[in-house]
Amino acid sequence: MNSRERKSMQLCALLSALCWATPGAAQEVETEPGSLYAPLQLQLGTPAVHERDAYSGRLQIGGAYTDDSNHMFGQYNGLEDEGLTLIGDLQWQDFNRPEDYWQVSLADMGLATREGRITWGRPGRIGLTLAFDSQQQVRNDSGRTPFSGDYQQTLPQDWAGGIDTSDFASLASSLRGFDRKINRDEISLAFDARLAGNWRLSSHLSHQERTGDSDIGAGIYINAASADAVLLRAPVDYATTELDLGLAWEGTRLHLDGLVAYSDFDNDENLLTWQNPYASFGDGVSYPQGTGGLGLAPDNEQLSGRLTGHYLFSQTARLQFDGSYALTSQNQRFPDYTVNPALAAPEPLPRADLDGEVAASTLNGKLLLRPWKKLRAELYYKLRDRDYDVPRNGYQYVRGDGADQPGPAFRVFNTAHDLTSRTAGIEASYRLPLRSRLSAEYAYEEVERDNAAVDRTEEDRYRLEYRIQPWTGFSARVDLLFADRAADTYQWDQSFFALLDTGLINATPDSQRFNNHPDLFQHHLANRERLAGTLNLNYLPGDRWNLDLNLSWRYDDYDQSVLGLTESEWIGGHFNIYYAASERLSANVYAAYDRYDGNQRSRAFRGGQEKNAFEIFPPLPQASDPARDWELDAEDHTVTLGVNLVWQASEDVELELDYSFADTRAEQELRTQAGAGTFTTDLPDVDTLLHHVRAGGTWHVTRDVSLQVDYRYYNYESDDWAWENVQADTLDKVLTFGQDNPDEAIHYVGISAIYRWQ
Repeated sequence: MNSRERKSMQLCALLSALCWATPGAAQEVETEPGSLYAPLQLQLGTPAVHERDAYSGRLQIGGAYTDDSNHMFGQYNGLEDEGLTLIGDLQWQDFNRPEDYWQVSLADMGLATREGRITWGRPGRIGLTLAFDSQQQVRNDSGRTPFSGDYQQTLPQDWAGGIDTSDFASLASSLRGFDRKINRDEISLAFDARLAGNWRLSSHLSHQERTGDSDIGAGIYINAASADAVLLRAPVDYATTELDLGLAWEGTRLHLDGLVAYSDFDNDENLLTWQNPYASFGDGVSYPQGTGGLGLAPDNEQLSGRLTGHYLFSQTARLQFDGSYALTSQNQRFPDYTVNPALAAPEPLPRADLDGEVAASTLNGKLLLRPWKKLRAELYYKLRDRDYDVPRNGYQYVRGDGADQPGPAFRVFNTAHDLTSRTAGIEASYRLPLRSRLSAEYAYEEVERDNAAVDRTEEDRYRLEYRIQPWTGFSARVDLLFADRAADTYQWDQSFFALLDTGLINATPDSQRFNNHPDLFQHHLANRERLAGTLNLNYLPGDRWNLDLNLSWRYDDYDQSVLGLTESEWIGGHFNIYYAASERLSANVYAAYDRYDGNQRSRAFRGGQEKNAFEIFPPLPQASDPARDWELDAEDHTVTLGVNLVWQASEDVELELDYSFADTRAEQELRTQAGAGTFTTDLPDVDTLLHHVRAGGTWHVTRDVSLQVDYRYYNYESDDWAWENVQADTLDKVLTFGQDNPDEAIHYVGISAIYRWQ
């Protein structure tokens, strides 16, 4: 999971906590006949109670046993270790007090994924929540490394360096395991209050710390194409503090919701160094003196604002808008060009830090109209803008800590990547007979980029949707899409000119001034035609049955790409059956199939004179010779099956059984032209198999006391060729962890007692 995804998950968790704590959840009022939308009304009230027989408290205490250590079964649930764990949950609230309410909630207290929340409020006036949330991610920990230390990693004193990994005589005795585990602990405070009139104030403060060990690749080199590479344990010690303040106004026609937020990210260290285990270079670079360094995620901060709202012109016209602006700055001090004191770097850094800012803004507007009873229309506009304010400098950096600082001609320049995206569209829908509706949509998108291979792309999107419910119990929806993206002239040399110094550019022949082959188009910038369709069917043959069928298809054709991704296709089908045999017994069965096909073409060539990509007369250099092309056809298949049974065996006994099965296969077929000077071999298939059984039962011993049993069986097996029989020294120039493919068969049993009180 990358940093952006982690931040999104954190934000969702915080918003969920805030919505639970603040009784001001948005609810839309029923619309009057003939109206389009009614104004939103936000109220501060007490959360709903979903306890059995409306008990005010519920305590669950017990123990669980996991029979083996693992990393797939316990990847996110805190059950990665063999042994006993505590089951501890508490729910205690009082919403019946006339002047205030409160709630205490604790979950998974015996695990690293524990969370808790304390809420207090006055109905219709104020809400306050203090919460904590702990999460954990566990990855494959079967690998081992000879390095010790955290941010300064060294080799054992008896280490024997060598040209290749096979020369590391003391490697086997030096390897030691380590946990690849990331813990996230967060504490937050949320506040919501109704002010005078139609005003509402809200605020949220959170502090999060992420600690543990991940992994990272590094290398010592002069030419990155032939590095002495290693996989390293990467310590994680991050802290993020976020604060926001919101103010909302709720009127009869106008609703405004503004938010100002601040975020600060702090990395405990900014540099990771390691001792070079290889002896490929001269003294001072080879083992034992040689040292390499990697810069880590820099400290940064962000200040942002957002304004959302709507205005109700009439019962048939409404305007919605959403705008935001965020300014992110980063001025962490640069490390030196090299961490190796034996290397000469007389040219200093051009500046002490980046002192850079990136401004990101968005604007979304939508006008909703209902000119006639059967016709609805939407006009919308979307703007996304990213603006870099970063000083441009040339950096005469030391390549891979492998040699002295190169000459001025080898300077590289940092590059800004400004982007502006504009989308305008219209959607209209008309109600037809047989309770059906026909919708049509057209959207035009224009994206402008700086320092990219394509300055501008334009895309036209057409969508047609038809919904119908010809009789009670049956409904269908068909959705068709066609999108055509056209790009400006592909400037294959743009990245070359933006990155390098004029001295090196002038010394390079015109036919070799490119980083990617001139015929190799980046797929997100290339011309593309897309066709897509979905079919959704829902059928209720009786009160006890519910059948769903969903089919999806998408095809992308990169018709102007000579090399690169040329076409891709995705097909998916999902079927679900629900059957209630009686009020006490129900079953749910589902099946799904997904397939992805992709075709990619490339060309094998070396540097020097072989890098000339523009010759048309033989003898052709390798980069100009289409006979050097190779193709990759990739197919991914996934089959998913599952069944769920719920049985109320008696008035006091509830039983549930759930089984899920997943089988995935990745196939990669490589081929070349007949008589070509290159040869290929298909990569082995990658198969993954999962069986997951969960059985549980609850016995309500008395009105207030229940016993609960939870059993799980988890079987996961993978045969990824990239890990199969790959030891730490299998690759000559890459010292890996030598981790194994996952192969887990885990049994979990939990027994607990539940006590409820009035």
